[in-house]
Order: sequence, then structure tokens, then C-alpha cells
Amino acid sequence: MVSLSSRESFLQRITTIEQAVADPYLVDRVLTDVAHNNRARLLRNGLMVVGFTSLEDFIRGRTEDLLDAVSRTVVHFSDLPEFLRNAATMGAMKSARARAEMAKNSGQDPIALLQEAGRHVASTASGALQLSRYSLGYSGSNVSSSEIVQILTAFQATDAWNEITLIARRCGAGSMPLKPAYDQSMRLRHEAAHNADANTQPRDLQTFCSQAIATALGFDVVASRAARLLKEGEPDILIKKVKVSERVNIRFIDLGPKGYVERREGAKRAVRISSDPEDALKKALRNAAKEYEPVVMRDERGLPISWVATDLM
Repeated sequence: MVSLSSRESFLQRITTIEQAVADPYLVDRVLTDVAHNNRARLLRNGLMVVGFTSLEDFIRGRTEDLLDAVSRTVVHFSDLPEFLRNAATMGAMKSARARAEMAKNSGQDPIALLQEAGRHVASTASGALQLSRYSLGYSGSNVSSSEIVQILTAFQATDAWNEITLIARRCGAGSMPLKPAYDQSMRLRHEAAHNADANTQPRDLQTFCSQAIATALGFDVVASRAARLLKEGEPDILIKKVKVSERVNIRFIDLGPKGYVERREGAKRAVRISSDPEDALKKALRNAAKEYEPVVMRDERGLPISWVATDLM
């Protein structure tokens, strides 16, 4: 069985939630149908928790992928940015200890977790470098908006949330600032998980799904570009934080009346039109990979539904 990438797993779960929202079992009936409405409310609350957890899992999973990539850098560890070096040592040990305590409290063996983290931290001194997955994204039980700033800061990307929002906007995901949207989604998640009277509405789930895709897309494009530049030892990014969006050109695959239209950002003419989405993606990636262009698939409304960050696939 082939395991899904963090991106594929995230999109699969978000798509499932989007489809579930329209299910009659999740929609309230008349006020007198108390039993049905209570079941619907519990199901909606559960989906809100699952949805936000899916977004957190993607951010952590993708960050782990990028840390693995940066571990293969041509740059000596001591020449990497200070924030990343601190995260890979002190940050990793602190987060690993907290996760080990959680594992112990749930009846699991924490020793293997600590040993793995210890080996990875030790690799920063000698041998083959392996940045620990606990370096970034694990400072708390949840991934807060400030933690996302820390992740992108470690990769030397400046103005994190504005950059995420800008990339998402360029991809057709709307102009709403995504940091307050993310914070609101986290509040809804906590309410759904901890308040017995919470009542997540179908529109809350619909809004969350579209904003989650926008956030994940923007984060992936910004983080992947910055991580690749670090891996390659690009001089500018080693000495200062950079505005990554200015270095990104996007390639789109849009669903149109004649098929799947591939075009580069800002171009009026199509590169090609394909009848099959998988064929369209394969051909687009062949050209996009040469220029490290992210490939974004959009539906008939022009909204992003999936993507591939070609910097580090």
C-alpha cells in the first residue's frame, strides 16, 4: 500500500469534510426533532475537530519534509541561520521532552522518542546532519498562528502571514487575511472539543475548508521555496530573511469548458489544454519543475483545489 504524502492526506480529508457537510444527517431539522438535531450537532462538532487537526497535521508533516530536505544542505550547520540552529537543538530537545511526557501519560514508551531526538540533535555537531522533526511545529499541543510564524522564520521567510495570504490570493483563494481566519478556526476547534454546548454550523465547516486549503497552499509555497534556497546555500537567505512571494511564479491548471487549461501566471494564452486532469498535471509539472514553479489546480470557479510545490516535492 502506497502511503499518501502529507499534502495528499490533507486534501483527501478536507474534501471528505466538504462532501459530508451537505449530508442530511448533518443538517438540523425542525426544533422539535431534538434527537436528530443533537446527533447532527455532535457530528458537526467532530468534523470541526478533525478538520483543524488535519490542517495541523499537514503543517507539521510538510515542515518535517522540509527539515529533511534542509538536512541535505551544502551548508555547514554552524553557517545556517541562528533561529534554525536554535530550533534544531534547544527547541528540538524541549519539544521532544514535552511529547515524551505526553506519550508516557498515555501509556506509551517515551524512550525511543527521546533517543531519536537525541541522535538528531547530536548530528548537528558531527556526522550526517539530520534535523529533528521536533525542531519546528511541536512547541505546544496545537499549531498556533504564532507557531507558523516561527516555522517560516526558521526558514528565513519574512512577514509570514502576509506572505501566506498573498500567495493564496494570487491563486484565487480570495483576499481575506488568513491569520485571523486561522485563529478563528482554532477557537471553533477548541469550542467543539471542550464545550458540551458547542454548535458548529454547516457554514462554519464550509468556510473552514476553503480557508484551510488557502492557508495550507500559501504555507507550502512559501516554506518550500525558502527551504530549497537554504538547502542550496543561496547567499541572500543565509544572511537575512527574504520576501519569498517576490521570487515565486505560479503555473495554473484551470477547469474550463474545453478541458484542463494550463497557463502561467499573468499569461493570456494557454500553454496547452488537456482532457484528463492527471495528464494535465503530469505535463504541467514537467515544465514547472525546471523553473521551480508551483502548480495549482483550480475548479470551474477559479478556486484552488490542489497543488504541488515543485521546489521540494
